[in-house]
Amino acid sequence: MIEKDAYRAEKEARERRLMAYSDKIQNRMMEASSEIIDELVAERHRQKVTQQELADMTGILPSNLARFEKATRIPTLVVLEKYAAALGKHLELRLVDEE
Repeated sequence: MIEKDAYRAEKEARERRLMAYSDKIQNRMMEASSEIIDELVAERHRQKVTQQELADMTGILPSNLARFEKATRIPTLVVLEKYAAALGKHLELRLVDEE
């Protein structure tokens, strides 16, 4: 019985560590995508492109564009690249060491 209790305790501890790690990654991605989205929206405004026009160019629903421009969702890289490409831009990804 003690081995089962120890196993359960270790399993719960692993799950808590995984959740904390997952939350940390989620928060970091929200911050990073928020910065990119801000840049994309600023570029859209600079080019005087409406959300509807961008939706027509990308095939992304206007409601989805509005949600991700408000940073209530983390868009996929494909969506970000479609958005950027419609504005004549592209994304660059880099692999860097943890800070």
